[in-house]
Amino acid sequence: MPPYLLRTVLPACVGLLWSLGGTAQAAGSPTLDAIRARGNVVCAMQADNVPFSLPDSKGIWRGMDVDSCRALAAAVLGDPSKIVIRPITGMTRFPTLQGGDADVLFGSTTWLTTRETALGLVFAGANYYSGQGFITRATLGVKSVRDLNGATICVPPGSSTEVILLDYFRKSGGTIHPVVIDDPSQIIATFLSGRCDAYTRDVTGLAGFRNQQLHPEELIILPEVISMEPLGPYVRKGDDSWFDVVRWTQFSLIAAEQLGVTAATAGQLATTADPDISRLLGTEGSIGSSMGLDPQWAAHAIAAVGNYGEMWQRDVAPLGLPRGLNRLWNDGGLMFSPPLR
Repeated sequence: MPPYLLRTVLPACVGLLWSLGGTAQAAGSPTLDAIRARGNVVCAMQADNVPFSLPDSKGIWRGMDVDSCRALAAAVLGDPSKIVIRPITGMTRFPTLQGGDADVLFGSTTWLTTRETALGLVFAGANYYSGQGFITRATLGVKSVRDLNGATICVPPGSSTEVILLDYFRKSGGTIHPVVIDDPSQIIATFLSGRCDAYTRDVTGLAGFRNQQLHPEELIILPEVISMEPLGPYVRKGDDSWFDVVRWTQFSLIAAEQLGVTAATAGQLATTADPDISRLLGTEGSIGSSMGLDPQWAAHAIAAVGNYGEMWQRDVAPLGLPRGLNRLWNDGGLMFSPPLR
């Protein structure tokens, strides 16, 4: 074959084979097949975890992780209401996903090596960058983590939070007395009762917990953040097509913010001259079909929950937290979407 034909025909053939192969793989996804057969997406997450997941006074689930779950349902089923929230704790979250009782695990779960190498799971992408901190009662007069030497600290067992806590004080030479409790509501009640001098978890969750109290001024979040915590969804290894759907649905919400696409405009930009927006919204290219989804999969997700910035304003901004590392990459943060092409 002449060289010029190799340069023109071969890339087109490779692209066609990739597209056909991707569609076939997605069509054979056991998780996608199960979701379509039952008509909903099952998401595991904590039941008392502001700003990520919490039922409101009417029993309607709200929060960043809930929005991510609804976006998945919109992308896969065309309907963001087709979700089932499976409440979990720190100890039950991984067995729930491993055993097939959930399609995806959120639950403010940190990206860790052994969760991928030893548990048969894979992290699908960060939807929040946080870090571990401490909250205490103002009456104790604690101003810094250094003042917690000898303190009792509430922490969930078997979690990365517990490991980080013990490692931090081992390295600093301090002494603490962990009080390990798995149930999220029980650990909060224990801290509020005074049995623990401090409570440790990601600072975003601490801010949400503090904001829920009748007298939030009585609780102090210490200034130190002792870890870097990329939080986001996990899926089971072995179903690459479902992994693609979860990961790229999350990326599509970030890409929408980068491109200025909102919930209100996701269905109104069919004639845009911007090829990146056209590919995102499915009026150009074949991203959706490569995953076995509707061409407008991302448009459905964005219309359902908004772009990442809209989710932040709805779920996190009311807590008064700065976006910090969760700003877009071109605004000094870590949030970005790889190209959707």
